[in-house]
Amino acid sequence: MCPYGTLPTVRILLASVIGLASLAPCAPASAQTRDAQNALTEAKKLESAGNPAAALETYRWALDASSPDSPQRATALLGLATVETAQGKYADARRHAADAARLFDALRDPVQASISFNRQGLAALNAGDYDAAGAMFSSAIERSTRAGFLEGRAEQIGNLANVQFYLGRYADAGRLYDDALALTGSAPASAAWVARRRWLLLANQATLFQRLGRDQEALAVYRELGTSAGLRPRERAQMLVNLGVLYRRLGDPVKALEMYDEAGTLFARDRDADGQLNTVKNRGIVLALDLGRLDEAERSFTAALETATRVGNRREMLHDRLYRGETALRDHNEASAREDFAAALVLARELRTPEEEWKALYGLGRLGADHDEAVGYLQEAVKTIEGVREAIRVPSLRSEFLSDKREVYDALISASLPTATTEVLFGLLERSHSRVWRERLHLEKPIDLAEVQRALPDRTLLLDYWNGPNASAVIAVSRQRAAVFSIEVDETQIRKLVETLATGPSATWREQSSAIGSRLLPPPQWLTGMDRILVVPDGVLALVPFDVAVSGNQLLVERAAITYTPTAATLLRSSAGPGWLAPWKLQLRAFADPVVGANDVSVPAAPTGRLPASADEVRQVASELGGRAILHVGHEDRKSYLLTDGERAPILHLATHAVADTSAMERSHILFSPPEGSESSADYLYLKEAYALNLDGVELAVLSACDTESGRLVRGEGVQSFSRAFLAAGAQSTVTTMWRVADEPTTDFMQLFYHFLGRGEPRDEALRRAKLRFLSDRSGVSDPHYWAAFLLTGDGFHPVARAVTWRSIAAAVITIAIAGLLAARVYRRKKSVLH
Repeated sequence: MCPYGTLPTVRILLASVIGLASLAPCAPASAQTRDAQNALTEAKKLESAGNPAAALETYRWALDASSPDSPQRATALLGLATVETAQGKYADARRHAADAARLFDALRDPVQASISFNRQGLAALNAGDYDAAGAMFSSAIERSTRAGFLEGRAEQIGNLANVQFYLGRYADAGRLYDDALALTGSAPASAAWVARRRWLLLANQATLFQRLGRDQEALAVYRELGTSAGLRPRERAQMLVNLGVLYRRLGDPVKALEMYDEAGTLFARDRDADGQLNTVKNRGIVLALDLGRLDEAERSFTAALETATRVGNRREMLHDRLYRGETALRDHNEASAREDFAAALVLARELRTPEEEWKALYGLGRLGADHDEAVGYLQEAVKTIEGVREAIRVPSLRSEFLSDKREVYDALISASLPTATTEVLFGLLERSHSRVWRERLHLEKPIDLAEVQRALPDRTLLLDYWNGPNASAVIAVSRQRAAVFSIEVDETQIRKLVETLATGPSATWREQSSAIGSRLLPPPQWLTGMDRILVVPDGVLALVPFDVAVSGNQLLVERAAITYTPTAATLLRSSAGPGWLAPWKLQLRAFADPVVGANDVSVPAAPTGRLPASADEVRQVASELGGRAILHVGHEDRKSYLLTDGERAPILHLATHAVADTSAMERSHILFSPPEGSESSADYLYLKEAYALNLDGVELAVLSACDTESGRLVRGEGVQSFSRAFLAAGAQSTVTTMWRVADEPTTDFMQLFYHFLGRGEPRDEALRRAKLRFLSDRSGVSDPHYWAAFLLTGDGFHPVARAVTWRSIAAAVITIAIAGLLAARVYRRKKSVLH
């Protein structure tokens, strides 16, 4: 079903309450100075009165009237930047704020310089340039600290925390929010700025709590904030909307409705029509999705439509038509649904809003009178989606664009299955999944079946899966042929197998694996003669350990080496072949055995105990490879060593604790020891932060931690796991775990894996041989619980770079020396014979 749209999420609040300082010159003011000062005063009044256009012109006049290098000129520049930020003119705001900062620095006014840097940072933050924003806020903090400017420092540290939040560095954000709140506590309670700054910081801290799943703590903060004095009705209403979102997530839609109703009253009191309409829509969504009260939902959307029509808000009319059409469709009232979707399509085209146009087309496609009409509407919907996506030039926005549109592709694939060719279906499949992830790797170019077949190595079979809501299929592709096979996906059966394997050794796993293999794999003749299998999973199939799937009375791992990839497009990604490293070059960088205490900004009940076996693991790994290694163990197991752009090793190995959150990708994280000199109990690499790592040149990243291949299952994208994050950050391939395996078997398995890597085996074959060793072992680790958890994603076809050891160089030197001595002896003998 088509999503109703995105509910308002709890957002970081960006607000600057520091005004422009009044300027009182020490010397008698000239006429020019008085004119500039008067203009600045007038501009500030216009800005406060809500007339930004006039304020902007007056600040410009003040700029022209002020003398070079004067305080008035700096203040005019800062005023321009403030108004331009509010108007969304971020490039102009950054330029003017930078000029103001340079001038205030020259005037030796660190307070106003800090305000200028802060303004520049806010403009950069709003524009999505997080690195620049962080640098500007840090510069502001340095100056406000030097000047003893407590108000500015509290705001600027809070803004720097917001940068860390947007980058997914939640532990750092939490520490900075605490620091900023502590500053508000150290200021005199009577200071005018304290109450509002504390309110903003607490609101943002609550957002962080909510992001990390600490919902009860977020709820407590929102309740406290809701009773704060001095809030504007609009601000209190938005807080109630946020509370409604939180209550809905906590499974209390009735309480969510109460929050929306109260918010609607406040928006009405403040005459905020947009807020009112948005609240009514949220109310209807809860009634329809959570409570199944479709009649009430329809009345809610109808009321919103009538209000929007009365005030002439055509965009809201369009939205209400879409929501009401969706409600009618769910209520099996096809005639009403068709009427609303058709009216919405007309409005969308009149308003030139393709986002709503594809939704209307999708609704009509599901209501098509016959197969051809349905396919026509759906093809037009997909064409609209792809057209908008191609026109988006900002990569971050382009990446997020397809996140809620998988249903359209599914409907088109399902409708096309009976008649479309294999080539057409393959193109649709590849356009339907992992598109956001592909954007991160710059794999935007559409691919076709023939191109993929040329890229496949000999004796390699690609299995590209599609798991739709009403049907599922796999396209089997080799260099010579391709075909589509319908499959049966039983999610309950798949989850039962994974639970069986993850729990421990079991006597029933083979029977379950046989059932799954018969439903998910192509006919056995397609697997005959294949040395490698490359799996592109989809939906719940991302949870299947295909190693244990049975085909022709054999486990798949006994037939071939198995690699996974989010999309067949990775076959077209250039990858370095095997190479040799000089003995002084770094081959391995490893992290193990973090020293952590009680959690601070982590999810509840996260593991914190020491992992002594992991320290042994990385030492054994280093000995198997034989090249130069840097091991970060114990207190040295710090995230900072992973983030720095120092000497990069082709192999990265992390043996530590990890937490995978299956409900929200943002909460998944890997644990590290606390930063040096920090009072924190631990440090964390969150999943969103991992996407920003610089792993160019890393051939293999091994995440030997619990559940690093687990995470939230996102339709159309797959499991939001650390393998995807590390691949997107530049690693060529990853090895991750689907469930927790005991420390000692993991250590033994990794030693075997690296032993075969060190012998020059390709990555997929090295992993397969380690698994086969365990499978044939008689000491108790033959059960797939101990070996099937390890998955290779990315480039499995090449070996990793091997190191030339000093021992081999010494042996070569000795050999050459001996050969030289023998040659000299032979030469002397010949010479003596001649004489």
